[in-house]
Amino acid sequence: MMQLRALHILFVLLVMAGSSAYAQDQLFFRKGTRVPCRIIAISEKTITYRDTVPDAPLITVPKTDVILAEYKTGQVYIFSSETALVAVPAEVFESREQRKERKMKEWKLKEQELSDNILGFYIPELLFGRLTVSYERLLANKSVGIKIPVSLTYDSFGALAQASANSTSNNTGTVVSSPITRTKGVNFITGVDISYYYDLKPELKYYFGPRIRYGTDQMLGGIEGLSFQLQNGIFRSRGKKMTSTIGIGFGFVKVLDFGFPTNRDTRQVYPWGSFTWRLGFRL
Repeated sequence: MMQLRALHILFVLLVMAGSSAYAQDQLFFRKGTRVPCRIIAISEKTITYRDTVPDAPLITVPKTDVILAEYKTGQVYIFSSETALVAVPAEVFESREQRKERKMKEWKLKEQELSDNILGFYIPELLFGRLTVSYERLLANKSVGIKIPVSLTYDSFGALAQASANSTSNNTGTVVSSPITRTKGVNFITGVDISYYYDLKPELKYYFGPRIRYGTDQMLGGIEGLSFQLQNGIFRSRGKKMTSTIGIGFGFVKVLDFGFPTNRDTRQVYPWGSFTWRLGFRL
């Protein structure tokens, strides 16, 4: 067995001697092929290289597929099917930070090919009287997003309708509760979000930014209001087409019209918050 391995290595060395005119790195694979390339890194289990073609992508292969690596400087590293026969200097191995940096660079190259347009659907909001669809355009190398949502609002339960919380007194002083009714009809809420995205790791971003909404919420008894929030959350890419976003926001709302008779002052500003989950599709 050792004799066969020695003959195999000798054959590879002879091939290398015959191709010494190439001023570039080379990889010799166990299946018998030789690949002129630029070796980027040799890690514990993989070898990463780039083809000689201009703008070629990074390629990572298992180290067990390679029998020998030759740098253009003349350094030669020979590998068995499990471990290296010749020790590789420590500086050639990838550190954890180098690996993270390489993977991020590979992702950013792949991300450039993805669409900048995302159509979003907010499925959980259906339970709370909103059918919401949004369009988001990514700008500045996908580091900024401008989103326009549109919600069709309706009273899905009726528990917060106009008469549900109203009690009146008759002429005898007896308190009479009005029956619970639904807020009939539909209305709309729209606005704009501006999100600033920061890469956490490949396919995962953190975002934050302002969120503005104006419209009438039928679920809250037909309240018309204008709200402003600062939101933040996580954006994840799932393959080439799908994305998902989860976030929370905190701010305030200015009620313009309560939609039903009340003694409350519409000039007041109230604390407001939101939770969102969006399923997105790149167009």
